Amino acid sequence: MRLGLVLAEIGRARGVSVTDEELAQAMRAEAMRYRGQEQQVFDLLRQNPNAQAQLRAPLYEDKVVEILFGLAQIKDKKVSKAELMKDDELPEGYGD
Repeated sequence: MRLGLVLAEIGRARGVSVTDEELAQAMRAEAMRYRGQEQQVFDLLRQNPNAQAQLRAPLYEDKVVEILFGLAQIKDKKVSKAELMKDDELPEGYGD
């Protein structure tokens, strides 16, 4: 839940939005999963705001994650195994 809130805030600050075309494309893709009932499923999705919200959320989050990856600066740093495992949350005695 917290991750969703953080992504939502980043997206809001960056002006991220899901266009109607992107949502329609996601609705078509979802409807295509139901062979023989594509039109009925598409119509159901088009008429159901809750279903649209469930499709819109991952599209929005993907856009925010793309922004974050674009801003990320990756640096290689050599560390020893002991240093790497220092803050690990493994149970005591595990991995020794």
